[in-house]
Amino acid sequence: MPTLKVDKEECIACGTCIAECPTRVLEMKADEKIPGTINGAEEACINCGHCVAVCPKSAASLDTMDVSECLELPQDWRMTPEKCGFLLKGRRSIRNFKEDAVDKKVIKELIETAKYAPSGINRQPVKWAVVYEKAKVAELSKLVVEWMRELIKSKSPVAESLKMENIVKSCDEGWDRICRGAPHVVLTYAVKDDMTASQASVIALTYLDLIAASHSLGTCWAGYVQMAVNGSAEVMKFLGLSKKTVCTGAMMLGHPKFEYFAVPLRNKPHIIWVPKE
Repeated sequence: MPTLKVDKEECIACGTCIAECPTRVLEMKADEKIPGTINGAEEACINCGHCVAVCPKSAASLDTMDVSECLELPQDWRMTPEKCGFLLKGRRSIRNFKEDAVDKKVIKELIETAKYAPSGINRQPVKWAVVYEKAKVAELSKLVVEWMRELIKSKSPVAESLKMENIVKSCDEGWDRICRGAPHVVLTYAVKDDMTASQASVIALTYLDLIAASHSLGTCWAGYVQMAVNGSAEVMKFLGLSKKTVCTGAMMLGHPKFEYFAVPLRNKPHIIWVPKE
């Protein structure tokens, strides 16, 4: 497990790091009056860094993350409820993109932010793949369409349920309903036997979706692409992914062609209060 390091000069023995530890592997050492680890901590610590992040005096570090290397949060870092509400309600699924490419540095920055998305017991199972060149995105769309043709030919219930004949027909007529003409596609993948990867990937891609909106970029979930990656060896090979992995999500990315000026209505949420009011 990571080793806890405490600056004895700065530590005020407040016990906040002990109370915050999600796996309860910290305790106050009576002889030194500073936090330390309990016996057996090696098997329980998940290297989440909460002890480092919550220390009011920046006195706690781990050998895997020194507090001096961690981003310091300014006091005014939180968005107002109004601003946050506009971001969440105002982002749209973009299906019309400009031709302009997004700089690779910006995409890396989006992923660098998305990697902070929560994951079960801090496993951080999400891996990333980016189809960057627009010509390659178009090639990916064609491969997905060919996968759909095979499903239609075999009379797959999936093809019938998702009305793939209509999708293929549209694509044959020049209307890309797979990647929508997006200049880039960002995918997440993970090893097949990781039970936490699917949920972690959805959360991570949602982070990317929202941070992209703050950059005035547009996204759209690419469900057909994800299905095809996991259903077609050819698509998996195109992306260079191992057979031991599974695609856990896919998202189109680019500059929106059009601007939006209103928030469309949504259904009233169905809520069950426990206990009933």
